[in-house]
Amino acid sequence: MSDRIRLTITVSREAHEVFTRMSEAAGQSLGRVMGDWLDDTIEGAQFVSLKMQEARKAPKVVMREMHAMAQGLVAELDADAQAMRTRTAREAAKPRPGRPGPASPPSSNTGGKVPGKTRRRT
Repeated sequence: MSDRIRLTITVSREAHEVFTRMSEAAGQSLGRVMGDWLDDTIEGAQFVSLKMQEARKAPKVVMREMHAMAQGLVAELDADAQAMRTRTAREAAKPRPGRPGPASPPSSNTGGKVPGKTRRRT
């Protein structure tokens, strides 16, 4: 006997459409795709259910925890974004074959002008 439990649930039209497309792409039944998705996200659901239970007992404590967690995520994202900008700037500064180097004049440049098109005098 299977360890899977069959449920009947209602979902929004949008959720149904998304999971229907996913099931068609995977070549699996809609129920299997939705069940696998729920299995794959079980750790998040466990965290949320634990915090909901804790919030019933001590809402202010949980709110402070969630606020601190959100601030930590923002700080981490900022650090990652800065590292990405630094890495991108470093990569852009590297000379590459086929790509011109920095926009500085060549060492032989004496300041003279390059001959242009000659104009006819009338």
